[in-house]
Amino acid sequence: MAMDIENFVDAPGRAEKVKEVRKMIDELGIEYLYLQFVSVTGKIMGKGIPADHWEAVAKKGFQLVYGATMNLFTNRAGEYLGYGPEAAELVGIPEPETFMQLPWDKRIGRFYCTLFRNREEKEDPGGY
Repeated sequence: MAMDIENFVDAPGRAEKVKEVRKMIDELGIEYLYLQFVSVTGKIMGKGIPADHWEAVAKKGFQLVYGATMNLFTNRAGEYLGYGPEAAELVGIPEPETFMQLPWDKRIGRFYCTLFRNREEKEDPGGY
């Protein structure tokens, strides 16, 4: 049975969208990509990558700590809220249809991402 993350990456028509985005990246002269996701508090979080990595990240995603979804807040004892540093990592997969060039810095393209559990997790690997 395929994982949610595999179904998402292999969705019909997605490979063509990834190629279309590559063409736009090249035509617009995009140098960097800002991969965004929303934290549980509603804050936009993200990770920047070189635009040359677009196809690899569109297929495999990028890793981030669970704590990033909590804005990396700590309690009074200095412990991370939600998940500790020992927690497994999440995988962010960019959604090609959300691509846009940032108007204030034309070198950067932005994507919204969907987050999945790590493929190696024992419980619900690659799940939403």
